[in-house]
Amino acid sequence: MRKKGSLIAVSAGFAAAAVPGAQAADMPIKAPRYVEPAAANWAGWYIGVHAGAAWQHTDADSTIGVESAFNSSFSKTGFIGGGQIGYNWQHGNFVFGLEGDISGLSGKHTGPVISSFEKAALQSQIRWLSTVRGRFGLAVGDTMAYATAGVAIGGVKNSLLNLEGTGINYSSSKTKVGWTVGGGVEHMLNRNWTIGLEALFVELGKSSLAIPAIDKTTRFSNQALIGRLKVNYKF
Repeated sequence: MRKKGSLIAVSAGFAAAAVPGAQAADMPIKAPRYVEPAAANWAGWYIGVHAGAAWQHTDADSTIGVESAFNSSFSKTGFIGGGQIGYNWQHGNFVFGLEGDISGLSGKHTGPVISSFEKAALQSQIRWLSTVRGRFGLAVGDTMAYATAGVAIGGVKNSLLNLEGTGINYSSSKTKVGWTVGGGVEHMLNRNWTIGLEALFVELGKSSLAIPAIDKTTRFSNQALIGRLKVNYKF
């Protein structure tokens, strides 16, 4: 009798253990939770170089005395190249930074002008450009997309060529202060090297070229649209 009772107790225990197992087998299996990849470390100083293309655009209007003489628009695409230095702070996937750069630009652009007042040519060029910008980015894994905006300072030369067919040229070189806005994408190749693409719109305002002898003033706008490749070394 004791043996029979023990067998019954053991059988009941196995049955009780088997039932929860069967219930657990019937429970739905949850999919693994998606974990966003940790952002690379963007914090710290960096220095680098850049190169690309700059589309320079000028709108010009001229007056003789108080009377309008002509209006003209002209543009040209040239090369831009230079260097940059910056510093990033990072909080999780968010990156905040400051960057300063300086560039040289090629590409004088000339607009022919024929009017009832004169026959001449206009010429304009942003010869160098420096910006100081804030950056705000979102980093996912090794890649960061960012927006940027700040102050732009540029050396602008505007000219009137062959004024009234006399062969006399007038020019004015000024340092102009304006603003810039844009954005970019940057990728971390390894712990120290990054590569990126950046686009900027630059507005340097208007500059004037006056010729007192004939009471003539020409006002030039100075704008540029820039696309460039950047390579940085992160310390």
